[in-house]
Amino acid sequence: MTHSSALLAFAAIPREVIWSYSIGGSIFLIGLLVMAARGTWQNARGFDKLILFGPLFYAAPIAAFGTEHFTFALAIASMVPAWIPWHLFWAYFVGTCLIAGALSLVTGIQTRLASTLLALNFFLFVVLMDVPGWLQNPRDRIAITLALRELAFSGGPLALAASLTAPSHPARARLMATIARYFIAVPVLFYSFEQFLHGRHVPGVPLDRLTPEYIYGSLIWIYLCALGYAIGGILLLIGRKTRTAALLVGCSVLFVELVVYVPIAIVDRARIDLGLNYFFDTLMFCGAVLLLTAAMPREETGSSISQQ
Repeated sequence: MTHSSALLAFAAIPREVIWSYSIGGSIFLIGLLVMAARGTWQNARGFDKLILFGPLFYAAPIAAFGTEHFTFALAIASMVPAWIPWHLFWAYFVGTCLIAGALSLVTGIQTRLASTLLALNFFLFVVLMDVPGWLQNPRDRIAITLALRELAFSGGPLALAASLTAPSHPARARLMATIARYFIAVPVLFYSFEQFLHGRHVPGVPLDRLTPEYIYGSLIWIYLCALGYAIGGILLLIGRKTRTAALLVGCSVLFVELVVYVPIAIVDRARIDLGLNYFFDTLMFCGAVLLLTAAMPREETGSSISQQ
């Protein structure tokens, strides 16, 4: 691609999309710099290096989605339940909180408070919007998929809060981690079932879009992801080998993110609905699972990895 064609391709991307990628990318870059400055990457071994990316994988998407609360404020405000007043205020307020929470997660500043509030925020999304929307048409598999996605998005920061609570209140931390485990195990098992039933649809968080034909070997990746979900989800649900199970699920999500959603983000780079949102949605799900992985006990020692 020549310089002129590259500039034309960039110019064709709407500024709303550019803003979301820019803010999300900036948060990710800040997280990398903090990780390097603290030396946590150098000190980690094996898969612990991947687990360290949990806060970054979670924070960059919520910063991008928080940005949408400003660039698409009216559309976001229309999603607020009718009985809640000041719709536009809540759109801006939640967007500000998401960006602030993302910055907290990657810098380690007031992370325990931020992760607790993020968990509460997404749980309220489930209770106030997603479940009522699904109950209007219980046969709608996409509605229940979205409700379970928000539940998993609540489970990730709840697991992080559990990790940060463990040193001072171990019993409370175990309870929080157990709740977080169920918040993620149930969606993972449901998604596994959905991916086996609807193999042509996009994996990770299985939504209504068909996997593009340009994704090489898509059915192989989709069914491999579904198998990883099934094994990991069952182990998480019954509480056996939970750290290994969560890591298996996290690696499965990360794999489809790389082989499916990175190409989608490139091809549909100008679309916030078909490109950016799918890319960041799956990355955030991966981050939530890795946050849970860090909160699960090591099978050989019974301890858990310390977070930022």
